[in-house]
Amino acid sequence: MNALPVFEAAARHSSFAKAGAELNVSHSVISQHIRNLEQWLGTELFVRHGNRVELSDEGRNLLPQIASGLQTLTDACETVLRKTQAGTVVVSAEPAFASLWLRKRITEFCELFPRVEIDLRPAWTPAQLGDGHADMIIHFETRIPKRGVERDNLFPIDGYPAATPEVRDALRLVGSAIDWQRAELVHDNGKETWHKWYAAHEPKSEGWRKGRIHSDLSLAIDAAVDGEGVILADDILCQREISSGQLVRLDDRSVRCIWYQIAIPRGTSKSAALSFFRDWLVGQTQDLRE
Repeated sequence: MNALPVFEAAARHSSFAKAGAELNVSHSVISQHIRNLEQWLGTELFVRHGNRVELSDEGRNLLPQIASGLQTLTDACETVLRKTQAGTVVVSAEPAFASLWLRKRITEFCELFPRVEIDLRPAWTPAQLGDGHADMIIHFETRIPKRGVERDNLFPIDGYPAATPEVRDALRLVGSAIDWQRAELVHDNGKETWHKWYAAHEPKSEGWRKGRIHSDLSLAIDAAVDGEGVILADDILCQREISSGQLVRLDDRSVRCIWYQIAIPRGTSKSAALSFFRDWLVGQTQDLRE
């Protein structure tokens, strides 16, 4: 039975390594489970091509039934959990993330599991973890405590230049090129991220030094929407502004800004509600990590 979800993950990713990352086990553990399942069934389920794998004919025949069976088990367990899972989880989260992404997901979670209460507390400086403080921190990877915690990646932020259509048109050179020497920038919490973008794509320019600094991303987004300059936007936290056309992408070049991570206490008893909410969030963001 342990080998079946391993098989489904490896088949979905066409990779033992990615399956191991999803299931938090090593590549060798994945390989051993697959070998055991193949021996038990008496047939090869994967064709190996060096570091890459693909399903054999027998594997392709087996996958839909295994995936369907695992989903049936998951649905059955969640039906029970919605009735029995209870408790309060105190979450300390980076303010922009809390406002732009997490709040809506908490609403979805609580509709599914109404006996679990999520106490969301936005904070630029993460709260302490433990009794009387926060049960969970969700913040930039650089602000998560380095000791005494269990970490999980949620998703990365890949920033690209964006502004209002009016600002874009004012900065255009011949064709679609942008005059980066004249661009007024919108910064959130320092100039480091724009500095990183310029270093990667406009290394001869000192343009990253220009522009106003805002205390967090929410204020920076509002400033960009109001036409104050060019922001490093992304497709996750800025999804509403990009999809509505309030902000438009100015340049195809992007830069990895930061990872958001979850942290919960290590080595202490954890409530079932805390572990369940953590696992739910990690599952919700799986596609964003790939």
